[in-house]
Amino acid sequence: MTKKGKVTRKEKKRLSSKQLMVISIIIASIIALGSVLSFLPSQKPEVFSLRAAIIDQLGEEFPNSSFVENVTNLLTTRGFNVTYYDKTLDVNFFRGLANNRYGIIILRVHSALREDNSTVDLFTSEEFADYKYRPERENGLLVRGEFLYTPGKLYFAITSKFIESLEGGFPKSIVIAMGCWSLKLGCEQMARAYIDKGAKAYVGWTDIVLPKDTDSETFRLLQMLLNENRTLVDAVSRTNGYTYHGGNQTFYSHMRFYPSSEENLTISKLITEAKVSSSVTAFDSAKNFSNILIANTIRKPKNFTWKN
Repeated sequence: MTKKGKVTRKEKKRLSSKQLMVISIIIASIIALGSVLSFLPSQKPEVFSLRAAIIDQLGEEFPNSSFVENVTNLLTTRGFNVTYYDKTLDVNFFRGLANNRYGIIILRVHSALREDNSTVDLFTSEEFADYKYRPERENGLLVRGEFLYTPGKLYFAITSKFIESLEGGFPKSIVIAMGCWSLKLGCEQMARAYIDKGAKAYVGWTDIVLPKDTDSETFRLLQMLLNENRTLVDAVSRTNGYTYHGGNQTFYSHMRFYPSSEENLTISKLITEAKVSSSVTAFDSAKNFSNILIANTIRKPKNFTWKN
């Protein structure tokens, strides 16, 4: 005969009211914090950058050290970190342009209107060679360009599709294209490509412009935007236009901007935004607090015991 063992039931230890209250508070805090975080963006929004670039493709043939120095001093005074480029402005240089997050980009580069007047392309300093960049040329990212004053000398020029294909972006950037036809009426493809990559506004010329004139008006424009805190539409409208005579034709060129919806843009507002974003954001603070709170709830502190 087998002796049966005695079965006993262990009594479950009940939590005290104090313990239940603490747990309830912790759970409620986590739920409330989760609700707040659900309304916050999953990543930081794009903000204006206090970095500026002067890309001087004209520097070799039409140097203007006074322009470069004056613009650099103007930008530096307003808190920008300025980088000047005048060497190796080849296709690869422009390919990496959108990775640098510049707030202001000054394109002191040649630009040209195509023979069919359909669009405008920006020149690089890289001489054209038929064996180079064939896939990009076949896909319309690069074309062959020729300067009017040096016929027969060919260079690679980048198209609006080239800008569209770039890795990275231009977060709320202001792009100033200083070359001929850079924002010709009806040829806004290049401007639109920059805007679609995140830029806030694009400024350019409607027709032919000489280097000395574009230098003068670009500096004047920057003074009005940075020192006088004028809106984009006000500053652009106060720049001078120029009349040129060539052969039997007369050209009138002036600055304009794109898109028109940014007429009330001010750089001072963008600068303020950039400075604020450099501090710790509310999202970062909430995220850090959430991590600490959750960690403390799932990990039992050392030397801690419940008291009944």
